[in-house]
Amino acid sequence: MKAIKLASVFAVSALAAAISTTTIAAEPTFKGTAGLEYKSMVKGSDAAASRGEVNIIGTVGSVYFDLDMENGSDGGFDLDEIYVTQGAVQFGDFDGTLLDSVAYSAGVEEDDDVAKNDDFGTDLGIRYAVNDSLKVALEVKEGDNIGSLAVAYSTNYAGLTLGVSAGYEMSDDDKADQVVTAGVKAPLGMATLSSFVRIGSKDDLDVMNTGIGIDLPVSEQLTLAAQYFTRGGEASKGVDLADQGVTEVTAYYAVGDVKYYASMVSYEAKTKDYSVVGAKVSF
Repeated sequence: MKAIKLASVFAVSALAAAISTTTIAAEPTFKGTAGLEYKSMVKGSDAAASRGEVNIIGTVGSVYFDLDMENGSDGGFDLDEIYVTQGAVQFGDFDGTLLDSVAYSAGVEEDDDVAKNDDFGTDLGIRYAVNDSLKVALEVKEGDNIGSLAVAYSTNYAGLTLGVSAGYEMSDDDKADQVVTAGVKAPLGMATLSSFVRIGSKDDLDVMNTGIGIDLPVSEQLTLAAQYFTRGGEASKGVDLADQGVTEVTAYYAVGDVKYYASMVSYEAKTKDYSVVGAKVSF
């Protein structure tokens, strides 16, 4: 099936929608983080880093935007999201693919989520909210003409949050490109359990990604979080991926406005292991 070329449609439509309305929202909101952290590497050099980040979030007429500014070695300006809302329809640049909206995970600090790095779905697209639970989308990579169809459904039932998403990538070749993701969040005493599984195929190669995590508020000051991700499937036909798992455990301790944290990240590829300690204030 010939893919639909969307990039120029997004740009023209977003500009037209912005110009056609004179409704201006309140002043943009500012939120972010200030702090310091230190990273200790098993292999390689240790390093200190800033946790300075500011998000400017606002709405101008029907256009929503989120501008992220960071300092540090990989800092700079990043327009996380900018999209247009017209009734139940949204189009533009979103913060990630619709497919990942049901891949629930725990609140660990580094969140190196290799399980979802399968190059399926993208952040440019047109979304339609059928109702509060069900959304459908047509997504495309910037500068490309290969689109993918996506649908996501989530609901709350008996204290559980349940979600499922499915995606199908359209292309001119005969390769099978489709994935299904199912996720669940469940109360577990004081804790909250999060998990997901993703199965399907990409470029005719099997995809099998999973994640499971837990958040435990021990007290008003102390919170623990743990997460395990693994990316499975095939590296090539008949050859399984290896050394793709990552485990992270984080402890947060709040004193007044300051949140102290320590996180250990362990990879199945052992030479990548590291830990971070730091302190930050959110505003």
